[in-house]
Amino acid sequence: MDLTVEAVVRAKPSSELIAVPASASVAEAVAVMVERDIGAVVVRTEDALVGGIFTERDLLLRVAHPGLDAARTPVSLVMTRQVRFVPPATSIHAALELMYRERHRHLLVIDGPHVHGLISMRDLTSYLIQHGEGRFEAAVRARLQQQAPPAGER
Repeated sequence: MDLTVEAVVRAKPSSELIAVPASASVAEAVAVMVERDIGAVVVRTEDALVGGIFTERDLLLRVAHPGLDAARTPVSLVMTRQVRFVPPATSIHAALELMYRERHRHLLVIDGPHVHGLISMRDLTSYLIQHGEGRFEAAVRARLQQQAPPAGER
């Protein structure tokens, strides 16, 4: 089984990288996040490069807590600029270790100039539980199957 971040990106429902321009307001970025049911968006510069990411945590700590006006605040002022990234061949375990150690919930998957996607800790753990071959993953899958209603009751 392929337990790399590339496999996680491929398994996501959409391979589309959700991004907003750096000039977008926080309110616009939040609207995209709500519409797409995601916890972070990539912020693109005028040159279409990755300038950072804007996360739910950025909203909480850098906008809501200081009382900024989301409609008037450019996302570029409150985004996370130091975005961590990994190449596609990185193992899920290595990516999770990096995220835990650095206290990040999202990682960009980048190969040279090509951005493959943005993955979250949830994406990684979900993929690992579904496809992992360890005792932990098997135990979680068994527990989930016990909790699932019979096919006729769904």
